[in-house]
Amino acid sequence: MNPFIGLDSTTLLALKTAYVSALLALAQNQGYSLNGRSLTRSNLSEVKTTLGQITAAIDWNDNDGVNETLISFTGL
Repeated sequence: MNPFIGLDSTTLLALKTAYVSALLALAQNQGYSLNGRSLTRSNLSEVKTTLGQITAAIDWNDNDGVNETLISFTGL
């Protein structure tokens, strides 16, 4: 379950900005502090996963929580 579903869009965008900044710093082998927590390159996978969850929550809000599934009966 995505822990970010249900947060408002303003909070999600602020979190996304912070996690993108962290990702950029870690990718350059720099340390980064996020919400009082020190991150290093070893946290890169965790930051990428969290960023994905935040992005999914933003998409969820943009679609009002509606998911669409397209089914192809032709196999294409």
